[in-house]
Amino acid sequence: MFKEFKEFALKGNVLDLAVAVVMGAAFNKIVTALVSYIIMPLIGLIFGTVDFAKSWSFMGIKYGMFVQSIIDFIIIAFALFIFVKIANTLMKKEEEEEEIEENTVLLTEIRDLLREKN
Repeated sequence: MFKEFKEFALKGNVLDLAVAVVMGAAFNKIVTALVSYIIMPLIGLIFGTVDFAKSWSFMGIKYGMFVQSIIDFIIIAFALFIFVKIANTLMKKEEEEEEIEENTVLLTEIRDLLREKN
């Protein structure tokens, strides 16, 4: 049972997922700091309040914090979209290169077979 767990835990996909989770958490902290300390104060200046997120509330409901969370989400979603788009482009190029190599090998084999036949 320990051997099976070790094989599972050390597979590439599990390690890749663990790295992705840690990187995602770190990226989330960066985006939250960006929104909290740079973007929201600028929005606050536009609307005339120093701390937009904390000062915008109605009957105890802090909808300013909700707006801040939405901005966090939009920035994270956009960054992930760009990252996935770049990763897909790079993977597509690698697949095309592999396909070209496979085609070259097949064409070489066909050529050699035709030479042998003649």
